Amino acid sequence: MNYPFEHFTKSILSSSAQIMLQASSVTGLLFLIGIGINSATMLLGCLLAILSSLATTKLFHYDSVYVNKGLYGFNAALVGIAVFYFIPLSVSALFLVVIGAALSTLLMHLMITKMPSIPALTTPFILSTWTIILIIDYSGLVIASQANQESIVAAITLSSIEPWTLIELLHSVLRGVGQVMLQDSWLTGAVFCVALLFGSYKAAVWAVLAALIGLLVAISLGLTQEKAVMGLYGFNGCLVAIAFIDRYPNKYCLTLFAILLSVLLTRAFEMITVPALTAPFVISTWFVIGLIKVKSIFDKERKTCQNLL
Repeated sequence: MNYPFEHFTKSILSSSAQIMLQASSVTGLLFLIGIGINSATMLLGCLLAILSSLATTKLFHYDSVYVNKGLYGFNAALVGIAVFYFIPLSVSALFLVVIGAALSTLLMHLMITKMPSIPALTTPFILSTWTIILIIDYSGLVIASQANQESIVAAITLSSIEPWTLIELLHSVLRGVGQVMLQDSWLTGAVFCVALLFGSYKAAVWAVLAALIGLLVAISLGLTQEKAVMGLYGFNGCLVAIAFIDRYPNKYCLTLFAILLSVLLTRAFEMITVPALTAPFVISTWFVIGLIKVKSIFDKERKTCQNLL
């Protein structure tokens, strides 16, 4: 029996779940709950962005199969969250959410239809959010994220950074998972981990491992401890690990390499003062996929040469 708005609700939950490449509606619901626990404003931005994306797909008659799977909505959801990460709630911010979500939907459609061989991942989110940041800078709107980060850093004393306690380490790892959706709460990160269990226990395990690896690598390389504690060096690795566990099962060295690369790329973006967002995840994933394709072509040509000989 189909209830009213069943497909509509499923599209919203699927869009939320796809942020971490999951298909479970329960996972999507728990993601929304996790966001709401930390920030009602960001939850508003997330839902408004998904609705804007769904309206855009309806307007341009995009493939309903992709829409129902959440493949158009998850980048928009991230855009909606990001807007309220950078600026406080206002009419201007709501307008940017709607416009940014629609833009990410159009970019996603472009990549699906014109570049099907290249996984879009969160590229539409990155490009749309960078555009919004330029608009924010140009218009002189108040930046909220720096104040948010400073308040968190102020709460992290040197004694809580070194030496580490098990609880502090766990909180930092969970923040790394939470930062996938720009959430700085360890509790939200814990909810996200539970949510992942409903989609894939491997995804949940690897998300935690990747956040831990990112944290330890950042500390080992002498990167900013405060940012490491906030999970800012771990969340891209979480996405990398989740993306690879199904695509390349049992190729753990590739996954570890990509996680390490994502940490280095995060630092590189910091050095050029460009918000990294999930760009290290996308670049790392594309790079490893490219390497595998090149190796496959090389192996095929070598085999052909051997057969000719």
